[in-house]
Amino acid sequence: MAPMEIHAINDFAAPVETVFAMLTDRVFLRAVCLATDPIEHEVSVEGLQTSTRRMMPTPSVVKRLAGPTMTIVDDIAWEAAAADGVRRGKTLVSVVGMPADVVGTVTLAPGGRGSVLSYAGELTVHVPVLGPGLAKQAAPALLEALDVQQRVGDEWLAGRSGQSTAG
Repeated sequence: MAPMEIHAINDFAAPVETVFAMLTDRVFLRAVCLATDPIEHEVSVEGLQTSTRRMMPTPSVVKRLAGPTMTIVDDIAWEAAAADGVRRGKTLVSVVGMPADVVGTVTLAPGGRGSVLSYAGELTVHVPVLGPGLAKQAAPALLEALDVQQRVGDEWLAGRSGQSTAG
């Protein structure tokens, strides 16, 4: 079953160090979760590891297979900063109880308006015959979640210009 390639970019108006602090801040991660209108959510930050867990209403296209709600877990394991300040990590987005996941990489580097956060991964729905079609339907929701992160991040950085985002 061939995975579907997913690529997305967030472009933030702040240096890598500031954006990384934001991306690993519990309050920021909670704000991103809340912006998606979850039924419930959890956020965890342990050193260079971040995790969000959101229970969401199931999109109508998969409600028959998944039931009325689904829980999406987004884990990122960041590496220490490289000598040039670039941050890299591995990401795993999974749907609890469903045979679907995205396995990929994240890179935070100088560029764009200040820092560019790049995602590259493979979305796989492990359902014979239906998998590729379901992956095509799920991909826009994943990209929309990254658009939400961009919007919340822009608001976060604008409200904290000159302030620390540690917390």
